[in-house]
Amino acid sequence: MSNHDETTIPPSHLDLLTGPIYVVFTTIADDGQPENTIVWCSWDGEHVLVNTVAGRRKDENVRRNPKVALTAMDPNDPYRWVDVRGFVEMIVPDEGNANINAHAKLYAGAESYYGDFAPAERAAKEERIILKIRPTRVLTYPHH
Repeated sequence: MSNHDETTIPPSHLDLLTGPIYVVFTTIADDGQPENTIVWCSWDGEHVLVNTVAGRRKDENVRRNPKVALTAMDPNDPYRWVDVRGFVEMIVPDEGNANINAHAKLYAGAESYYGDFAPAERAAKEERIILKIRPTRVLTYPHH
């Protein structure tokens, strides 16, 4: 049986959050409805990190309601997954785009997010931020 009070990612499922596996990230829209987005993510040992642009829907949603969830499914075995419920504990600037560049390298093999993955001219127009998600409930399958 899964530990419903588990608040960290078990080693058996950590690979699902360290990439390159696309995850479904759920925030709450201003009308109270859940809103799903497919995102890149990483794990810093305490938080799941999701990168976005300041002012986008994900940013607006979590500033209004920090409760979030994300689900990562093993692409080779859909019956192996991790579901993380938690809250955005911190929103921090992505200094020098280090986090989005690391995600772009991991997920797309790109050296730099802007220029190698996204159009270079967007770099001057966007402020990248990191949503640091503190897990409050972690469910896994198979149960560990």
